[in-house]
Amino acid sequence: MVDRVCNRMKVFLQEKKGEKETCPILDQFLSHVAKTGETMIQWSQIKGYFLFKLEKVMDDFKDSCPEQRGPANPNVEYIPFEEMKQRILKIVNGYNGIPFTIQRLCELLTEPKRNYAGTDKFLRGVEKNVMVVSCVYPTSEKKGSGCVNRMNGVMFPGNASAFPDRNVNGPGTHRPLNRPKLSLSSSVATNGLPDSTESKEQASEQSDRTVK
Repeated sequence: MVDRVCNRMKVFLQEKKGEKETCPILDQFLSHVAKTGETMIQWSQIKGYFLFKLEKVMDDFKDSCPEQRGPANPNVEYIPFEEMKQRILKIVNGYNGIPFTIQRLCELLTEPKRNYAGTDKFLRGVEKNVMVVSCVYPTSEKKGSGCVNRMNGVMFPGNASAFPDRNVNGPGTHRPLNRPKLSLSSSVATNGLPDSTESKEQASEQSDRTVK
């Protein structure tokens, strides 16, 4: 499957912009990713068709489901379709690696109307899933490969030591600070709080009186 997809991707990239059309083999690949989360090939090989398919799906959704006519939701900022579409495409075009939401994005590309009935809500659903910073590494069809696979933000280790934690599509991951552990050797009163200096002095005086 990988060789067929790679070869068809090359052909697609060589086609002129006005001549490009959806391809059953590449659509089948997107459906495979939607079902399994397995990307298998590099982002540079997927990117061209992914962007083409994404734009086509958004345009087709708008044509079949015109924008809502009625009072706008006061809690949601209204953004015209073309502006929102270009914003989404610009974000995806700027990726340096496969976004960890690739499985969900492929679900939206292959079954766009499964969870959305309106164009505006669909675009916002897509936007939410493209606003990511982490990436995944291509997974192999062979079991036991040494790749790290992240599907929708959850890491599934193969050989995690081979890949240090890093983010390709955004800033580096914040690491937790090493905080000193609290000492438990201090004196604790019956109420669970440390004894105050005053209480220690009173206990010392009481002891002296007893001795006298």
